[in-house]
Amino acid sequence: MSDKTPKGTSRTRSSGKRAARAATTPAAASLSRSRTKPRPETTTRTPGRPSDAPSSTPRGNRRAKNKPKPTNLLNYPRAGREGFWRWWPSWRLLSAVFVLLFFAGIGFGAWLYATTDVPEPTDIAVAQTTRVYYADGETLIGEFSDLNRTILPADEIPDNVKEAVVASEDSTFYENRGISPKGIVRALVNNLSGGSRQGASTITQQYVENYYTGKVTSYTGKVREMIMAVKIDQELDKNEILSRYLNTIYFGRSAYGIEEAAQAYFGKSASELDDAEAALLVAVIPAPSAYDPAKNPDKAKALWQRVIDREVNETGTLTKEEADKLSFPETIEYKRQSSLRGTNGYLMMTVRKELEARGFDEDDIDTGGYTIVSTIDKHTQESTVEAINDLPEDRPENNHVGTVSIDPSTGAIRALYGGEDYLKQQRNDATQSRMQAGSTFKAFTLVAALEEGYSLHSHWDASSPRTFKGWTVKNFGNASRGSVDLLTATRHSYNTPYAALNVDMGAEKTREAAIKMGLSEKTPGLDDSPSNVLGSSSLTVLELAGSYSVIASGGIKRTPHIVEKVTNADGSHKYAYKDDGERVLKESTAINATVALQEPTSSRGSARIVNEKMDGRPVAGKTGTSSSFRSALFVGYTPQLVTAVGMFQPSADGRTEEPLTPFGPWEDMTGGGAPASIFADIMTSALDGQDEVDFHDEVDSEGKKKRKKRKKRTHAPRRTTQPKAPAQPSEQPSEEPPATEEPSEEAPEPAPEPSEQPTPSSKPEKPKPEPEPSEKPKTPKVQPTRGNDKPVEPTVTPKEPR
Repeated sequence: MSDKTPKGTSRTRSSGKRAARAATTPAAASLSRSRTKPRPETTTRTPGRPSDAPSSTPRGNRRAKNKPKPTNLLNYPRAGREGFWRWWPSWRLLSAVFVLLFFAGIGFGAWLYATTDVPEPTDIAVAQTTRVYYADGETLIGEFSDLNRTILPADEIPDNVKEAVVASEDSTFYENRGISPKGIVRALVNNLSGGSRQGASTITQQYVENYYTGKVTSYTGKVREMIMAVKIDQELDKNEILSRYLNTIYFGRSAYGIEEAAQAYFGKSASELDDAEAALLVAVIPAPSAYDPAKNPDKAKALWQRVIDREVNETGTLTKEEADKLSFPETIEYKRQSSLRGTNGYLMMTVRKELEARGFDEDDIDTGGYTIVSTIDKHTQESTVEAINDLPEDRPENNHVGTVSIDPSTGAIRALYGGEDYLKQQRNDATQSRMQAGSTFKAFTLVAALEEGYSLHSHWDASSPRTFKGWTVKNFGNASRGSVDLLTATRHSYNTPYAALNVDMGAEKTREAAIKMGLSEKTPGLDDSPSNVLGSSSLTVLELAGSYSVIASGGIKRTPHIVEKVTNADGSHKYAYKDDGERVLKESTAINATVALQEPTSSRGSARIVNEKMDGRPVAGKTGTSSSFRSALFVGYTPQLVTAVGMFQPSADGRTEEPLTPFGPWEDMTGGGAPASIFADIMTSALDGQDEVDFHDEVDSEGKKKRKKRKKRTHAPRRTTQPKAPAQPSEQPSEEPPATEEPSEEAPEPAPEPSEQPTPSSKPEKPKPEPEPSEKPKTPKVQPTRGNDKPVEPTVTPKEPR
């Protein structure tokens, strides 16, 4: 063996020694460690895992090791989360809330069950009385409806009634537990989706709803209803529940319970009802007023047959042979409840009709327990009734009067007279009876002319008679005048100047103005023929007062209404009127129309009796008399109140209108007579103690007050003799005599009905000037003006209607 050291061995040893010596210094040791550190292996990094995590550690252990621990029992806010997710409820929190609500619900249900009492049958109907009050909200007008009710013991209610109601309303009545989960869900979905209120499906639930109808609107109350149904089913025998239901259910005709229903529909006791009669009473239960045979015989008969069929097919309480022998029973005439007696009955029924128009169910009004505050002012209503009761004693028995008073600033009806006694006459002479408008319709032509730019000082020929392309018009008493302005024509209600204006302007403008001011397009007789200015259309007193309210309010149209607000029996809100005011006329038009309409009530006007009775208080208004004196009207207003009065005289059979029979001091039954006198009496009493408010002075088209200046007028000689009428003239409704001339002893010739008046064709030829009678002095043609110095065609040769 060689003693030589292998190559490199000593070198290695020496290097090790040098390294050991170098490591004795800190810097050297650090350098040595960095040089000797092994290079890590190249690995693939897992997202979300730290790059230096040992690859040999199991994934589950790594998550458990790094997950933050909750800081509280409910882990809220959530530990280890950031942003939105930190505040998202944890499963611990949700579980705790669920458990809390569960036990709270059980406790609440137990409390409701313990505090819910089963009502006695005598408690039901009292809770359902609906009352109507005057505008003060305290003075009662009347109630809906009389509570006619007799409680029968269970053993006195006939079996045929019980069998019919079970078959029709709840065929599982004897098996169910008082409630129908399916029916509850259906009603809940319907109510939440905005549908109409649905009733429950079981007889027990219906019995409970009869107690709570109109009193409960909250979901708490609805839960209480269900609990009561369950409690009633547990505490009472099924036969007792059924008897209570039949003793309290509303059958219409003001009848609560089967005994009163039998009397109201058949005039007999419930014990005497046969199978057909029992089935009919059960058939009307879902909607008594709508299904009453007196109102809807076809619907009533169909529902009656349904009850019979269900008794045969569902419950088997009738055999097919027995059912085939039954015939639809006849009912007796329904006598209205005493609460509608007298003049207040018309107020009550007007309230009812308005509520129905606003979506109230007819039976709910009777049974809902509502408190209704009307707009009727007690003092104004009493003044109205007194004014009509004070008419002369020789007033004909068939003379009818209707009146309405409206606050123009709100549209609220403050008084209404529809007749002497609603139980004797169900037709409301204020809201339903129609009368030809006569010259009250001239206000629409006046408004239309002002809107078109015509002036109150435009001049028109007031000669009488005058013919416009085959249409002959006469003033009352055939009084003939020369050139008059619109103020004078309105003061004396001359027909010929207004006819000329309507032809010159275009009769369609009058019709459009009437519709804008509230008349329906379907108003009988309302058309665009030139004769519409003389009032051939037929209006109700309410429509007339409502349209004049637009002028009184400065051009704002509001819907006349009689219901101010409705509350439920528990005091919660049900309905309240919302102002629907809409500007339909320029304010300047309304102001200037009022300036003109003050002329008839002046000391020289056709309704000067208003000026005399109201002691000069500023009043605007217009008279109206229809053809052959078949109706007479007056409508007028102060800034505070509008009142319309209409008078007519129906024939004995009520199918036609007769000429008004003179009575009292009135020989000519015109609008300036009895109606104007009634108006003045109503307004004088109603406005007693209120300030006298002046109307605005005349303004220009921009609404600025006009300066008074002397107007240049062209005067035509006054006729001293009556002209010969053209051959076979078409007569028109006549009007009041002018103040400067007494009416002739010979009454004017009766005018035909408006339907017989000729209507100009759509494109008439330009007519020739009317021929002058030989005895008539020659009169220069009048050149009318519109008050703006712009010449127009002479009215004796009218323009072709536009």
